[in-house]
Amino acid sequence: MSVARRRFRIIKEIAEGGFGKVYLAEQISSDGFSRIVAVKLLHAKWSSHDEVVMRTRDEARLLGLIRHQHIVKVEDLTSIDGKCAIVMEYLEGCDLKWMIQYLKEKGQEFPRAALFEIILGVVSALDAAYNGQPLQGGDPLRVIHRDIKPSNIFVNVAGGVKVLDFGTARANFAEREAKTQALAFGSQGYMAPERMLGEEDTPAADVFSLGISLYELLTLESFGRIPPRPGKFNKKIDQRVADLPLRGREEWCQLVRDTVRGMMSYEPSERPTAAQLVDTFEQLAQDAGDMGMRRFCRTVVSEAKEALPELDTGDPLCGQIVDEDVGADSAVPATPPMSSMPAGPAVQQVLGQGGSDPSAASSGTVSAVSPGGAASGSAGDGGGSGGAIGLVVAGLGLLAVGGIAVVALLIGAAVFMGGASDTPTPEPTTVEAPAPEPKKAGPTGANIVSEDTRADAAKAKTTLKYSDSAGGEITVANRTGFKATWDGKADFVIEAMAEGRYSTAIVKADGKRVRGQSFTVAGDKPSCTFTFDADAGRWTGGCE
Repeated sequence: MSVARRRFRIIKEIAEGGFGKVYLAEQISSDGFSRIVAVKLLHAKWSSHDEVVMRTRDEARLLGLIRHQHIVKVEDLTSIDGKCAIVMEYLEGCDLKWMIQYLKEKGQEFPRAALFEIILGVVSALDAAYNGQPLQGGDPLRVIHRDIKPSNIFVNVAGGVKVLDFGTARANFAEREAKTQALAFGSQGYMAPERMLGEEDTPAADVFSLGISLYELLTLESFGRIPPRPGKFNKKIDQRVADLPLRGREEWCQLVRDTVRGMMSYEPSERPTAAQLVDTFEQLAQDAGDMGMRRFCRTVVSEAKEALPELDTGDPLCGQIVDEDVGADSAVPATPPMSSMPAGPAVQQVLGQGGSDPSAASSGTVSAVSPGGAASGSAGDGGGSGGAIGLVVAGLGLLAVGGIAVVALLIGAAVFMGGASDTPTPEPTTVEAPAPEPKKAGPTGANIVSEDTRADAAKAKTTLKYSDSAGGEITVANRTGFKATWDGKADFVIEAMAEGRYSTAIVKADGKRVRGQSFTVAGDKPSCTFTFDADAGRWTGGCE
C-alpha cells in the first residue's frame, strides 16, 4: 500500500491571493528528517486548470535548472489534497523596495559598500542565468529575467542576496509544457525603451532595469516616467545621474556616475553586459569605505524585518499536519546547481508610463506578495488581500492586454516577514501568451501581429507610407494591444485602425535605428495617411 512521501506541518499563513495561499511549513519526511520550507498551495478551482498548472510546472522547472547562489530556489512541485503545491526555499529578510521605504523613514542612506555588493550579486545572477553552462550538460538557457526592480531583489539577515520572481523570464529549455511566445512583459517604471517599443528581448534590457533600480537605491526616490523618445530620455537621464548624492574621492564618484549612466543608455548596444559589470561593482564596493553587506544585513536588515507587522488571518489550516498526495511526483528536475561565478564577483502597457490604460490590468490579483512595504494586487510585485510584507512567492494571475487574456506566472522566493498591510496601486506585469497567427494586411511584408480589440474605439482607414523605396524594419504598436510589423516597401493600408497614439521602432536600410517617433489616428475622421520621412527621421501627415 502506497503512503505519502512527506508531510507538512503548516505553521502559519504567509500570504493569500486570487490563485492560492502561501504557508510557512515544516516538511517532515518518512525517515524523520524535517526542514523549514514555504509551500504555495493553489486554490482548488485552479488545480484542474490545465494552462495554469502547466505554467506553474514550467517556471518551477526553469528555476530548478538555473540554481545559483543569488537566484531563488524552487525545491519541488507536488500535490496536496489534489491541489498543485510548490515547495520553495525559505528566506528571512526583506526586499529592496521595503528597504528603500525603511531607510527613508529613518532618515538614513543605503550604505554604498553594501549596496554595490548587493548589485554585484544581481549582475552575477543575471550573467549566470543567461550565459552559464548547466553542470548537467546542454546549452545555456539564455534566461532573460524581464522584471528586474527593487521588489525582486531580496536580502536576508545572514548576508545573502537573491534575485526573485523569474515568472516573467524568457528562456530556452526543452521540457516546458506550454509552448508559447512572449507578447508583453515587465514593469512599466523599469522598462527599457526598446521594450516599450515592442522590440526583441535582449539581456541589455535587464541591465537597463537594474540601472533604474540602482538609481532609486542611491537616492531613495522613484525615478519616475521613462521617456521613450531619445531626446527627452537623454536629457532626463543626464540630469538625474549628475544629481546623484555621492561623497568620497572624485574618481570613485565619477565611476559610479559613469556606471549608472552606461547601464541606462538608450541604445542596448551601448550598455555594459552583466559579465562586464561584475568587475565594476566589485571595485566600487571595495572602494566605498562604508558599511559592507554582511554587517548591513546583520543590523539594518534585521531591524527592517522586525519593523514589519505580523499577518494573522485565522486560517484553519494553520497548526494542522497535511499529507503529500500518494503517488505525487516531483516536477522539478533533480539536477546539480548551474555553474556560476564566485559569491562576490560572481507588461504592463508596452508603451509609455504616464497614460496607462485601465483596461491593461483588468482582472485577477495574484498570490505573490511584495516585500516592498505592502501587499500588492499586481503580478509584478505580487500580492493579494491581507498579504504579508516581505514575501515574494509563486503566484499566478490573469491579465488582459488589449482583450488578449494573458497568464502571468510568478515564481519567487517564499520568505518570512509577516504582517498585513494596505494595498497600494497595482503595478501589473504580464508574461507569456500564445502567439496569434500574423494577419496579412496589404502587401507582403506588412503583418498585423495583434489587434486593438476595444469595442468602443472609433476607427479610421489608415495608410502608412515609407519614403525610402529600400524599405526598412518597422514595428508599430499602441498601449492597448495593437502591434504590426512592416518592411516599408509598399503602402501599408489598415482598413479600420483604432483611434489613439501609435509609437514606432524603425531600423532603416542603412542599419540606423529610429525610436520614439509616433503618429496619432483621429477616430472622428474617415481616413488618415502618415508617411515616415527616412531622411528627417519623423512621421508626417494626418487625418481628414
